[in-house]
Amino acid sequence: MNEVFIVKDLEQIKALSSPYRISIIEAFNGEEATAKHISSKIGEPHSKVNYHIKLLAKVGLLKLVKESPKYGVIEKYYQPIAKSFIIDSKVTNNAGEVDKFKSAVFDRINKDFLANARNEDMDLPSKITYDSNIYLTEEEIATVNDKVWAILEPYHEKKAGTKKIKCSVGVVITPLEKE
Repeated sequence: MNEVFIVKDLEQIKALSSPYRISIIEAFNGEEATAKHISSKIGEPHSKVNYHIKLLAKVGLLKLVKESPKYGVIEKYYQPIAKSFIIDSKVTNNAGEVDKFKSAVFDRINKDFLANARNEDMDLPSKITYDSNIYLTEEEIATVNDKVWAILEPYHEKKAGTKKIKCSVGVVITPLEKE
């Protein structure tokens, strides 16, 4: 599995513009799983999850990694093609689909943030870092993005025997004006 996949295909961007499909990809947690496993993990109907897994596989964001006979049925195991997806918005003139993807990502971040705020058993507060006025060249934007990725990458895997807390991190670099 690749660490990062740059999404350049409009059909892939459309598939990722759904918060539901993003939650399915996240539920794989980088491992292979069947639609049944994922539906149990996210608490959704198998048929609905199976439909979206097939769509994600059709556009190439999930791959079929093995088929295994079980009780007379062939179980299909899928896996995301990468741990992270980055949308290359320069490849499409269809800004609407890119905007839907951005909205889906923000919906997911918001959902995670609100879940933390509403969870009375969670005694760890969210940490918020926000700075609305930084000035970067196009090269610096890419450098900052790469450095943030390098900082976060070692924490994607939960190692057996460690007591770590699953966290959601959202970093967005949004150019506001161009000189």
